Amino acid sequence: MIGQLYIDGRDAYTDFGVWITEGGYDGLLPFPELVEPDRNDWPDEDGIEPDLEKPTLKPRELNITFVRSVYGRSAGGFVEYLSTPGYHLFRIHSLGREWSLRLIQGPAYEDWDMLESFTLRFTEDRPVRPSVISGPNGGGLYIPSSEYELDGVSLERYGIMVMEGKDEIMRSPTVKTNLSRTILNVDGRIYDADNVVFNSKEVTLKCCLIADSTDRFWRCYDALLNALIQPGERSLYVDYNVEEYPCYYKRTSGWKLESLRGRVVVTFNLTLEFTVFRMDGIDYLLATEAGELVVTEDGEYYIDLNTYA
Repeated sequence: MIGQLYIDGRDAYTDFGVWITEGGYDGLLPFPELVEPDRNDWPDEDGIEPDLEKPTLKPRELNITFVRSVYGRSAGGFVEYLSTPGYHLFRIHSLGREWSLRLIQGPAYEDWDMLESFTLRFTEDRPVRPSVISGPNGGGLYIPSSEYELDGVSLERYGIMVMEGKDEIMRSPTVKTNLSRTILNVDGRIYDADNVVFNSKEVTLKCCLIADSTDRFWRCYDALLNALIQPGERSLYVDYNVEEYPCYYKRTSGWKLESLRGRVVVTFNLTLEFTVFRMDGIDYLLATEAGELVVTEDGEYYIDLNTYA
């Protein structure tokens, strides 16, 4: 417990008698959410046109659960210290990273007889954007080839396996509501059914990030966040249905640190907004007699026979 958590350079266990409970690191991991961009939502066209020229991030709120012995010093002194004006620098030795946080609330307390558990809520008012020098180089461990590519980069190069996502990808979006009219003395309504267009839709992928060290984990973590918040729309290529979808990052959720010993294993949900999505039926792609898809000389694109029909 000694030397695990430092707050403003002070050891939380020796100076305040507290330590972070198991699972308490999870709240520190989520990416900041994206501020919802302005958009055009044309009633006669599929999807939306978001303004992603300069994506910005929301302040991040997070919970940390602490434990202390009932025979130790009072937790009140710890909370009082965190309540002093300004920001407090939290550094977790085993994670090798620090966060500048401000206390905003104490939402939970539990008495465990010999121990006390209390949850404090903090805010990170200025989320730190990653400074990525090189591209993603994987987590240093073998993982299966990914069926997903973000802007042409396979997710395995971020150390990520997508455990669930196909059902979300294939789910149809809702239909936009056309003009309608109700008449007081007539059943039902009069609806303009001559045009059917679809809304944008949220898609959540359940992901697992695996790395051989905390240093490699943070490199994958920063590289992915950096890629997601670049200006403009993102492109998600899905191998199993040979489709590429325009989208943008919205948020992550459900972060859970599964392992920190030997290898780092973290699970989380990544939510993207598909700006345009329509199931157009069957695609006809050029293939060899052996059934292998033919690509262009640069190896980037398949040949869609519908284009030449």
